[in-house]
Amino acid sequence: MKKLLNYALAFAAGSVLFTSCASDEITDDTPRPTLTVTELNFGINNGDVIATPGSQISFRWNAVKAGGGADLDKFELIQTGVNVTTPVPATAGGRNLPLESMPSAIQNQFIDTLTLNAGSNLGVTTYTFRVTDNNGLTAETVVRVEVRASGTPMTNEVTGQFFHIAGTSSGSYDLVAAANVASTTANNGVRDISNTDAAGNPFTGSWDATNDTRFVKAAAGFDYDNATVEAAAAAYAAGAANAAVNGPVVGDIYIARLRGANNFAVIKVTALDPNNNDCQCGNRGKLTFDYKR
Repeated sequence: MKKLLNYALAFAAGSVLFTSCASDEITDDTPRPTLTVTELNFGINNGDVIATPGSQISFRWNAVKAGGGADLDKFELIQTGVNVTTPVPATAGGRNLPLESMPSAIQNQFIDTLTLNAGSNLGVTTYTFRVTDNNGLTAETVVRVEVRASGTPMTNEVTGQFFHIAGTSSGSYDLVAAANVASTTANNGVRDISNTDAAGNPFTGSWDATNDTRFVKAAAGFDYDNATVEAAAAAYAAGAANAAVNGPVVGDIYIARLRGANNFAVIKVTALDPNNNDCQCGNRGKLTFDYKR
C-alpha cells in the first residue's frame, strides 16, 4: 500500500511538472513568423498606395516561418473601406483566401500574389494581411489604398507675394507671368491680384482682381499637393466666384479662373505678416502664397 501511495504521489508531481512546462511554452521570446507585402503596380510609400479608379493593384507577399518556431498554419486578408472586393479572387498560385490549415508545401514559406481591382469609389480601402503559425503567433502588414481621381497634374508651382497697396513695394501680382506688378501700372489687365487695404490701415492681405480673374475658396480637404486641372475646375464650379478675397488666412486655398478663360490656378496662402517692413515705409504688410497652374 505504501508503494502504491508513493507511485501516486510521483505521478501527481510529474503531472504538475508537465502542466507547468506546457503553460510556459509561449513567451515573449518564442520565435514569431514574419510577413512582408509589396504592391507591384503603384508601389507602397509608408504603408500607402495611391491608385487610379478602375486600376489593378497586385499584392505580393512573403510569409516565413520563424527559425525554431512553429509551422505556418493560416493566411488571411481582411478588408475595410470604400472598395472592398467580394468574393476575393484566387491568388496567382491558385489558392483561395482565407487559407486555413496550410498544406505542408507552404508551412515553412508562403509566397504568392493577389491581383484586385482598386475600385471606382474615391477614398481609402485598408487591406490587412495576416499569417498565423501553429503556436497562434501572428505577423501582419497593413496597406492603405487610396483611389484618387485621374487627371492632369498641376506641376508648375510658383511662390508669389504682394505688399500693402499704399506702400512702396509691389501691391499687385500677375498670376500668368508669375511676376509682381507695380500698383501704379496703367495695365489693369495683368493685375490678377491687387491688395485692397486702404492707406494707413493695418494690412489684412485682402485682394481683388482688376481684370476678369475670379476666385473661389476651395472646400476643406482640397488636395493642393496633388492638384489636377480637373479637380481645380470642379472645385471652382462648386463654389461662388468673386473678384475679391477678404481676410485670407494662412492655409486657405483659392481656385482662380484666370482672365475669363478656361485656365485655372490653385493658390495656397503660406504666410501673412502685417508688420513686414521690407519697404521701409509707413504702410507695412506682406502676403506670401504658393500656386500651381
